[in-house]
Amino acid sequence: MLVGVASAKLSALESLGAAAVGCGGAFLLTQLARDAGKKCEKSLFDAWGGMPSIAIFRHRDSRIDAITKARYHSRLATLVKGAKAPTPKEESADPAGSDQVYSAWSSYLRVHTRDTKKYPLLFQENVSYGYRRNVYGLRPTAVIVSALSFTVGAAWLYYLHSVAATITPASVGAVGCVLVILLLWAFRFTRGWVRIPADAYAERLVEAIDLLGSGTQPSKVRTPKSTT
Repeated sequence: MLVGVASAKLSALESLGAAAVGCGGAFLLTQLARDAGKKCEKSLFDAWGGMPSIAIFRHRDSRIDAITKARYHSRLATLVKGAKAPTPKEESADPAGSDQVYSAWSSYLRVHTRDTKKYPLLFQENVSYGYRRNVYGLRPTAVIVSALSFTVGAAWLYYLHSVAATITPASVGAVGCVLVILLLWAFRFTRGWVRIPADAYAERLVEAIDLLGSGTQPSKVRTPKSTT
């Protein structure tokens, strides 16, 4: 009812748009974007050499210095029951087995850092990663739509120039904006763009180890979920 009253003075197209938003259109779009992001997540992790919050515990990963990493390994080995810290030699001999331990550690940390007030930076990085992942998931469709829009716009400008001999600055500006959007989708919203907050999230997650209470009870090994 509110949508109908508010859109009474709008054009038919504007009213349709207002009604779509009022009936949950915006929420539907966010869900579609999330689905697209989740579908591409495995390919992202494969391209990066593994889930960032797992890979960061590897001895061969250089994002954390060896001394700090050893301290984190020692701490987590006491917190997560059955997840003994692999040595560099053991990791090299059995990378998959070592990743199982790191997965258990990562799962334990995610479960114990859900307090957004206590871990605000971790929460912010997780939101940033989720947003960029979802944008990347929409990238194939967005590139096609933007390319078609630019092609149609360019053809329209050519028509105006060759037939009507009149091109307004507004028309040129609109087509120029579409071109910029197309270039952003094609060259800016890439896997590397998504990885920045993914790595930052992993770094904030391991830093939370120092904030966990010393009296925390050990946890059994958990099956990792598909998040960073």
